[in-house]
Parts: sequence; structure tokens; C-alpha cells
Amino acid sequence: MQDLMTKDAALALGISQRQVTELLRQGKLGGEQLQDGTWLVSLRSIGEHRTLHTGAGRAWSATSSWALLDELSGRAAEGLTQSTYARLKRRIQMASADEIARKVATRAKARRYTADSLGRTAKDLILTGASAAEVVDRTLTSETRRIEGYVREGHLEEFARRHLLTLDGEGDVTIYEAPDSQLLEGQHASRAVIAADLARSVSTRERSAGLTALEDMRQAWLVRHTR
Repeated sequence: MQDLMTKDAALALGISQRQVTELLRQGKLGGEQLQDGTWLVSLRSIGEHRTLHTGAGRAWSATSSWALLDELSGRAAEGLTQSTYARLKRRIQMASADEIARKVATRAKARRYTADSLGRTAKDLILTGASAAEVVDRTLTSETRRIEGYVREGHLEEFARRHLLTLDGEGDVTIYEAPDSQLLEGQHASRAVIAADLARSVSTRERSAGLTALEDMRQAWLVRHTR
């Protein structure tokens, strides 16, 4: 694992050293805290964070983000006021796929872990991102060596304890926690959710597939709503 000191990570990300430490404590950056309290920051997590947040601006709220992805997936967004729904429609009309991916990226709490059995862990998750890549792009194979998924029920921390997962910023299991009502039942998340999570990847091919799928869904939505 390649690591950086927090001061070097701060320079790489263009933020303060204090902000880097806070991101580490929140699990939004991967790293290791030594016995003397010093943090070492994973170089891979810095790349992922930069990909996710560069040029993102202010993120949309979780409620708005889930509603927009519902719309793109063909599920009518529910429980929105008329003005909120009008704003959602303007965002779909005006925002690029890349902007959508960035703006909705913070809608779910996420942690990375290592697991004794990727297969057993995957069975209890609603798969997304690279773990469900072929849902949005048949030229891709869904990743089984890296698991990405949403907690099917309960809280993320409870799920981790139940499955004996170890918090690890370099781990191969990424788990997201989101409101139960926002996810379809079954093995996979909705198509737009998978695409948005795939767009987080530092793999150029995976990110491109996610953005292409989001743009295709956006164009299909525009056709349905501009007749």
C-alpha cells in the first residue's frame, strides 16, 4: 500500500490538513492511524476522492438525489412538492451526466471493509457499481473480486458486525447505507443508482460506462417528457 502523510495528502487534494484528518475519521478517505496518533493516507483513496469531488461544487441533498435517480430509472419520484419536482426536472434537463454523478455522490453513507468471504457478504447486499456493471453495460462483467452494495436492512455498522467485517480503507468491500425506501428489492439496485455508483470508479472504463448509461437514461427521460 502506498501512503502519504496528512500534510502531503492535503496538498494533493487542495484542502487543509485538518480537513484530511476529518475525512479519515469519517471513513471518506482510506488510511491507517499509527499508535502515536499519526495518520497515513492511502494513495488510492486520494485518487478516488479526487475523481469523485473535483469540480463537484455543492452536492444535492440526499432526498433530491434519490428522487432524480428514481426518475431516470423510470420510477416516478414520490412525496415531492410541486416546486421541488419542478427543480428536479430542470436539473435533469440542464445537468450533464458527469455533473449528475458528482452531485448525487454524497447521498449515501459509505465505508470500506475487508471480509472473510466476499460471496457470503455479497448475498446480503443489494449490489451496485462494479458489482452490477453488466446491468448497465453488457460489455462489462460484474466484478466479484470487489464488492459494492447497499445494506438490505438495518444499519451499516450492524451489518458489518454481523458479517465480521473489518474497517479497512484499502478493503475490497464497499458498503453504502441509504433509506430503505429508496432501493428496489432484489439482487441489484436500480439502473440509475448502479450507473451513478459506477461513475465513482477510478477505472476509466467503468467510469465511462456509468456516465454513458446515465446520459442514455437522461436522454430517454427527456424524450418522454418533451412530447
